[in-house]
Amino acid sequence: MKKIIVATVATLGFMGQSLAADLPARMPMKAAPMVAPAYNWNGFYLGANVGYGWLKSDNDAFDNAGVFIQNTKTDAAGIFGGGQIGYNWQFAPNWLLGIEADAQASDIKGSSLNCSATGCASSDGKTDRFGTVRGRIGYVANNVLLYGTGGWAWNHGTTDRTITAAPNAPALVGLVANSSGTHSGWTAGAGIEWGFLPNWTVKVEYLHLQFDNVGRDFTYAGFPAAFRHVNANVSIDTVRVGVNYLFNTGPVVARY
Repeated sequence: MKKIIVATVATLGFMGQSLAADLPARMPMKAAPMVAPAYNWNGFYLGANVGYGWLKSDNDAFDNAGVFIQNTKTDAAGIFGGGQIGYNWQFAPNWLLGIEADAQASDIKGSSLNCSATGCASSDGKTDRFGTVRGRIGYVANNVLLYGTGGWAWNHGTTDRTITAAPNAPALVGLVANSSGTHSGWTAGAGIEWGFLPNWTVKVEYLHLQFDNVGRDFTYAGFPAAFRHVNANVSIDTVRVGVNYLFNTGPVVARY
């Protein structure tokens, strides 16, 4: 009996080894694929910029009786620089809404010489500051943002008008009248922004600013007949480069 039991155990052991040899080798476990972290556009940001602007003005001039005298064109150009503050909300993996406000100090200036039947005058104009408050909507590809933008714009400018020739009133020659003011308008444009560090981005942006029905009065003391009212439509096209610091207050929108 004992011999029978030993023989049975030995046989079962041999069969187990044979079955184990016939089983397929266990497949190695693979680690879960790594998901690249998404760039975090959410939250407030603060930055600075510098750029160049081109101004065009279409001007209608009227005398002190409101009679139309002539239409003139003015061109100006110059550098500007300032700062911006804004907020981003990335509401889906590839879409972003935001709002931004900026203010600029500028040196956009130009001169023109215009003559009419009564004489000639030179105008020296300068836009010394401007700014915008805009909405932004963009498409996000991780750390790259393509966006369109538009909203409200303002500017402040000043113009010196100097009479250079007056055949019928030589006493006017050399007199200077100054007019300045702040005006409201609209702006629209587009840009591209690149996140080169977790909290830092750089952008290139184009904006068109439009100011219609800009009124200026030029008064020469003691010479009411020399008065001029100018009604202008003014456009400014700007290209700027800026850098922003992101405070990243919102959650990261995951990429899949």
